[in-house]
Amino acid sequence: MAASGTDELHQALIRDHFRRPRNRGALEAPANSGRAHNRFCGDTVLMWARLEDGILSEVTFDGRGCAISLAAASMLTSVARGKSATEIADLRQAFVDGLAPDASPLPGELGDLRALAGVRRFPSRVRCALLPFEALEEALRGCRAG
Repeated sequence: MAASGTDELHQALIRDHFRRPRNRGALEAPANSGRAHNRFCGDTVLMWARLEDGILSEVTFDGRGCAISLAAASMLTSVARGKSATEIADLRQAFVDGLAPDASPLPGELGDLRALAGVRRFPSRVRCALLPFEALEEALRGCRAG
């Protein structure tokens, strides 16, 4: 079966974020960090976050792992900046719902993360795509507690 033009475009976008990640590297203090690890494949994603007046003003990541987890982290840093913790939780839920096997297309507010829709065909890879959200949520919990 041949890949559709959309599939090819999504694959190119994932490769681009993996090879040329956006917002990679630790934030200087003060910033809170979060870490998520997939014990099944070994992927680890770290996210750093800084809130100002309840809005995510800066977010970066680092880690090691597959193209899916690192591209998702790069994509998430762009989508999450400027959002509140509640809005980020809503984005995560939309992403989770959109990765279900029979889901509708991912909503536009997920930006480049929509390129990961094909992951739904590989349930074992969904966790890789969700790692950055888990790490960011941990970082945001530290921001609110601090």
